[in-house]
Amino acid sequence: MTATTPTPRPYNGIASQRAAILTRLEQGPSTGAQLQTECNAPDPTARIHELRSEGHLIETRWIDQPNTDGTVNRVALYVLLVKDTRQRELDLPE
Repeated sequence: MTATTPTPRPYNGIASQRAAILTRLEQGPSTGAQLQTECNAPDPTARIHELRSEGHLIETRWIDQPNTDGTVNRVALYVLLVKDTRQRELDLPE
């Protein structure tokens, strides 16, 4: 009997998580729970903080999210304000 080497899985590192979150936010606002699930990011708040430090304009809006038992949770909704960073480089008159 010969041992087989398992196929290595791609590592979901911090850089991959940040890229996935940025791509997701380009599609529209998202809650932290959605980012955890859709972007495989265990700590999306840390990744949002890092993206902001890189210069991405991400706003936090607080929304009420109803639960099945009738209670309501207040959750963060993350909104990417500038979807294309090239727009920031243009010096257009307003």
